[in-house]
Amino acid sequence: MPFLIAGAIKQAYDVIVVGSGAAGGQTAYTLCMEGARVLMLEAGRNYTPATETPMFQTPEQAPLRDAVTPDKNFGFYDATVDGGWQVPGEPYVNARQDDAGRFDWWRARMLGGRTNHWGRISLRNGPYDFKPYSRDGLGFDWPIDYDDVAPYYDKVEMLIGVYGNNDGLENTPDSPPGVLLPPPRPRVSDLLVQQRAGRLGVPVIAGHRAVLTRRLDADNLPAKLHPGNAEAQRILRDAMLRRAACWW
Repeated sequence: MPFLIAGAIKQAYDVIVVGSGAAGGQTAYTLCMEGARVLMLEAGRNYTPATETPMFQTPEQAPLRDAVTPDKNFGFYDATVDGGWQVPGEPYVNARQDDAGRFDWWRARMLGGRTNHWGRISLRNGPYDFKPYSRDGLGFDWPIDYDDVAPYYDKVEMLIGVYGNNDGLENTPDSPPGVLLPPPRPRVSDLLVQQRAGRLGVPVIAGHRAVLTRRLDADNLPAKLHPGNAEAQRILRDAMLRRAACWW
């Protein structure tokens, strides 16, 4: 994807997408795969995790021992480059400080937006989450329900690679067979917690995270995600083949 400055834009585009976070990124991906000419506008700068994010280091090795600072709201290893809880010129992110109306809104001024901060936690909202007012008398009901978005959950999980199990729990929707990757083997501490919690009737399950515990099925997934679109299938297949599994 080429990066352009305003003065260098010479051609016309079919669609302009504002923001490169989860919503903007998925929108641009879908449109590009259908052949649209897409211009993405991002308020922040380019960001390359491989070269800009310290990895495999401990807090003791960081400046100030990884203490929180105004520039790094989560410490030195925070991936934010131009954002956080306080953004100059954007007081609406946390304008009210009283307990009743306080609302903190994280802004990520960088390529990828808040996808740099989501911890790869990939949970599905359940049916109850879409109708809180009807169920509990609180908040507002969504104009859609879980069944409307379930097919898109399936597609995203196949596209990015999400591990987890189908546990059949209330308001924790299962994925169709073959969609989820296998979770990593539990640690001894996980098994002990699961054992003790089970005696109390509290289920302990593997989390759902976008971490590749095995290589994505590049031979079959592209055709499922982009049926009838040979070019999109080729692009996605190549991308999947370049992604390695994370061995635990």
